[in-house]
Amino acid sequence: MIKSIIFVTLLLLAPLMVVHSLPTIYSNYSKPFVINNVTIYKELQYKIELQKQVTQNVTKTAPANTTTTTTTVPTKVTKVVGVYIVNYTVTNVSNTTIYVKISGNFTKNFTFIKQGNYSLNVLQKLLSLDYPYLPPFLMFNNTYAVFTKSGTYAFEFLKSLNYTVNGKNVTAYEFLVAYNSSFYAVYDILDNGLLANYTTTYNGSTLIMSLINYSEEYNITLNLPSNLDTKHLSQPYLYLEYIYNPASKSLEAQNYLQVYYPFIAGGYLAQIIYLLYPQQGELLVTNTINGIDVNFELYLKPANDLVLTYLQTNSSAIKWNGDYFNYINTTKIKLINGSVVDALLYRNITTNATAYLYFSPTSHILLEELIYSPYLHNYSVKLQFLGNEYYSYNQTYVPLTSPKYTTLDYQLENFNEGLLIAIIVTVVLSVLIILFRER
Repeated sequence: MIKSIIFVTLLLLAPLMVVHSLPTIYSNYSKPFVINNVTIYKELQYKIELQKQVTQNVTKTAPANTTTTTTTVPTKVTKVVGVYIVNYTVTNVSNTTIYVKISGNFTKNFTFIKQGNYSLNVLQKLLSLDYPYLPPFLMFNNTYAVFTKSGTYAFEFLKSLNYTVNGKNVTAYEFLVAYNSSFYAVYDILDNGLLANYTTTYNGSTLIMSLINYSEEYNITLNLPSNLDTKHLSQPYLYLEYIYNPASKSLEAQNYLQVYYPFIAGGYLAQIIYLLYPQQGELLVTNTINGIDVNFELYLKPANDLVLTYLQTNSSAIKWNGDYFNYINTTKIKLINGSVVDALLYRNITTNATAYLYFSPTSHILLEELIYSPYLHNYSVKLQFLGNEYYSYNQTYVPLTSPKYTTLDYQLENFNEGLLIAIIVTVVLSVLIILFRER
């Protein structure tokens, strides 16, 4: 491969095998871990090389008996058609927002990346060309999705690597990453979160973006919000999810939904969700995100932008999942164990659906949600609280038919196991709306 003279003296990235590994998933469901800081680097330097397959006449010489023959043969070769240097300089930091100046030896005709000043939230905009970085606490040895305010990212862990960057040995991890419809490619990411190597296409050429150097470590302090409810975050939540079945024209139970809160990063709350279906012998139910079947979903957003499992305040209007709900009244609801209890009812009405939330007035836990669809003239989703229980996604269990209401002011009585098993076995073929995901 042809290299520009400017790079001859630089030690480029060279992947080697290593034994480092990433966590599979956070399991600290009973106590959220507090992340106090995130480390970035003020100076980054990348090399971008454009390669193109072209056909050239290649002269080949070969001996034939006692004479030497020379022939010219059309041959496909890889040709370097462009080499650029990109410099990132962090000029200012405000909470988790960084301000970056991008410079380099490229012109306006090279539109893959542009010189100028940019700003981004390093906990929300991931692997951006404005600053190619992924917080290390969002990397797992797994296939999963990360939801932030800036978009939805699906990650599939491929392998561990070791890179040599400017003479230093550093660990890297290779991921297949799919972000909305913007990019879908393989990324090598250092264990400090910086993008090490990325290959894509640009104007008919293969574009390779490689990290040359990074320097000036900077720690961003993450301050924990004073009004964050840690009581309700320090416990797991188990729900039963019902989805409308067009064949029976009714709601039918489909999955268990496991929810918990593994960590808090400044003003951002992490929530892990996965689906369980124990009666099939396999506990985990995968969900397709951006074309990748993920094992679990991690939401990293401010608390008001999350679908929470508890009520933060019992005022006349609440913000839940980013939408406003109005208090209607205190009403009676029947729980899955047959108990009839009081519940605070909140409602949100839109053109596409009407959502009803039922919270316990004593524990503030979400007991039930119903979503009514005007197109179906029926409820499309129902969610029922089973208890503050935790079931690992990667183990096989007997049917989950004995939930315990450990946080409410009543205990489980006369739970109908036979009925629950019967409705769980029914597999719903059509999923219209999935609660606890982006609506």
